[in-house]
Amino acid sequence: MIADAGSVSRDMRILLLGQFFMNASTFTAFPLMAVYMANHLHFGSTQIGTVLTLHLVGGRALPILTGPMADRFGFRPLMVIGLVLRAGGFIGFGLSSGFALTAFATLAIGLGTALYESAVYGIFGRQPASIVARVFVLNNLLLNLGVIVGPMLGALLLAFDPVLPFYASGIFFIVLALFCIRFDHLDRLYTSRSPILASWKAAATDRLFLLFLLATFAWWFLFSQLFVLFPLMAAKLAGTDAGASWVFTTNGIAGIACVTLSLVIFRWVSERRVLFGCYIALAAVYLIAGLGSGLWWLLGVVALYTVMETLILPAIEAITANLAHEGKQATFFGAIGVSWGIGGALGNYAGSWLAVQSNGLLIWGSLAAVAMIGAGLTGIFNAASLRPARTAPAPAHERRS
Repeated sequence: MIADAGSVSRDMRILLLGQFFMNASTFTAFPLMAVYMANHLHFGSTQIGTVLTLHLVGGRALPILTGPMADRFGFRPLMVIGLVLRAGGFIGFGLSSGFALTAFATLAIGLGTALYESAVYGIFGRQPASIVARVFVLNNLLLNLGVIVGPMLGALLLAFDPVLPFYASGIFFIVLALFCIRFDHLDRLYTSRSPILASWKAAATDRLFLLFLLATFAWWFLFSQLFVLFPLMAAKLAGTDAGASWVFTTNGIAGIACVTLSLVIFRWVSERRVLFGCYIALAAVYLIAGLGSGLWWLLGVVALYTVMETLILPAIEAITANLAHEGKQATFFGAIGVSWGIGGALGNYAGSWLAVQSNGLLIWGSLAAVAMIGAGLTGIFNAASLRPARTAPAPAHERRS
């Protein structure tokens, strides 16, 4: 693992470390949002789903706009502005008591996410094809470290006051924004630029990429349950809001434990086959999940889910980087955000509804069915990938030496 980290540039190592601090800041508060809205603001399932969907719309749909901006104008301004917006959003969430202000604060968090991640993933996507999968596996490792530290800090602050995690997260993002001001050299290092309209056209007319977007839709639906269904179930089973944090601590620990496995698998198995296999495995996990009950059983399901997550996320990101056209990487990652936003939005509403159901077969059977749909669509995408090369401009990885 150390050798893999040493194979990437110093700038990449700094950005990857920044991903840890960014995710630790996020997960100090984010795991508690659904529970806080349900138990302290007394929002209904529709209101909770709407607020979390606004976060997804901002964070995952707006990159279709902010991605081309990063490809056209550079990275540092978007990183700094994005972090400032996230800071204001989390602080505003803690100050809000009504639905309208809570929704507005959450939308600010989402917009900040769109700006920051468009810049960072635009840089990650510009790495050589020989190391791009490694970069995203390491990115997943650092994100999972943040997932462990953040909820632990959030649970500690929760013991004093339920709004403290949101204030703390906001302060952390202010510090990160000040640190990112020094990254002006990245705009001089990665000079490939593309007009906004040309970037949109490239993504919108690449049929193989559009098919890939469709194949990822099911994953984002399932991924959203980590933030909605699983925390709500855990809080109910534990009898305390802190149960939500245990879900993310389990997710983070399992993710770190699996990172070496991920690095080995990506050396021998293509990203496309990894994506297909993980969908099948997820369907099996969810079917098995219906055989048991209780908090520890749920955390065990989360751990098994995490094994698939540590493979699927880098696979999706590496495939995106490989399909992206040179100078348009942030735009292609922004398009992935659209699939994430739509799939995750449906997942938010479905997860909020499933959380109040008592029929385990309905809950886990629904998730297994979605995973099988994802496997089918991925199989179609993989078959299309084997067809003769497209006549459209070559993706970035095909032109790298």
